[in-house]
Amino acid sequence: MRQTIEKLTDEVAGATKGIVDDPIVLTVYGYNCPDLTLIDLPGITRIPIAGQPKNIEEITKEMAKRY
Repeated sequence: MRQTIEKLTDEVAGATKGIVDDPIVLTVYGYNCPDLTLIDLPGITRIPIAGQPKNIEEITKEMAKRY
């Protein structure tokens, strides 16, 4: 499952793993398992690193507020 998540992350966010507001949906089926939804949001980033927008803190806060 980890490899699938990493592959989908690269496809959606690029190899630099930038902050992108597009969800990655991974469906896993199992017998006798309850329905479960997990949402993994990026942490609130205060200081941008190379390639990230200057307003990265605002972007990550707004994304977290929606969920």
